[in-house]
Amino acid sequence: MPSKHYLVFDISNLLYRTFFINKKEDDVTVAGLATHMALTTLNKYFKQYQPHKVVMAFDRPSWRKEYTKTDACVSKKLYKGNRRQKMTPKEKEKYREFMEHLKDFENMMREHTSVICLTSDRLEADDLVAGFVQMYADENDITIVSSDKDFIQLLAYPNVVLMDPNSGKARTLDDWDGDAELFMFEKCLRGDPGDNVQSALPRIKKTRIRKAYKDPFERANVMHATWTAPDGTEFIVKHLFKENELLMDLRCQPEDIERKMVTTIMKGMKDPGHFNYFHFMKFLGKYELKKIADQAELFANMLSR
Repeated sequence: MPSKHYLVFDISNLLYRTFFINKKEDDVTVAGLATHMALTTLNKYFKQYQPHKVVMAFDRPSWRKEYTKTDACVSKKLYKGNRRQKMTPKEKEKYREFMEHLKDFENMMREHTSVICLTSDRLEADDLVAGFVQMYADENDITIVSSDKDFIQLLAYPNVVLMDPNSGKARTLDDWDGDAELFMFEKCLRGDPGDNVQSALPRIKKTRIRKAYKDPFERANVMHATWTAPDGTEFIVKHLFKENELLMDLRCQPEDIERKMVTTIMKGMKDPGHFNYFHFMKFLGKYELKKIADQAELFANMLSR
């Protein structure tokens, strides 16, 4: 029987989503809306699951982007290089200011609550969530809250549940026959336009993906296939597939990144901090979160456990 239940939030995903939904508002207002949404979502799932501990993972500029800037990158496509490209200079400045405000939220959670906050230079929240699952899922129940579909691969662990906060429903592997390896195989062939990750074989059909997954002969045919991009660059599928595993399979980080993940998680678990009601109320006042302030006692249990 699992000994503990951890509730793990991809908190950056939740905060960014609020910004883009309300990007016409000024940066302070959007920061207030984002932190209000984050706190109410945290509390909703805390009350639903009553976990042993709450864990929050934050983004930092990614090692993946560093890699795709090097000559070693096969696709020559900058990881997430298509993000915020349509923003005006004014919108980009507002986004930068919004991110500065979110540091207040992160610091408050880390320094004045007992929530386990995970963050480190070069690591995305994805790395830390996956690392936490890999370290603790064998002996504990873990519920992940994120709208990021990439975490479907973590359903390979039987004690993991992935909740989509948009729908309030648990994601499943039903579309991949309950097989997380098939999910990852398909993803590494298809790439990810949202993260600017190149497809290893554009326009490959689902039926062929399934056949290649099950049939070693067909898999070899697919992996050794070549195709030419519009700019004349010729690619071999297996080279792009291998790169996509590095960028998207959350078991395939470089060794130095894996060490950083483990160190960051162990440090967070060792010293989760203590809840300070005064500083919590001070933060709520700064961002005029009156509705939460009026019900602050309802959040105290989550922030102090």
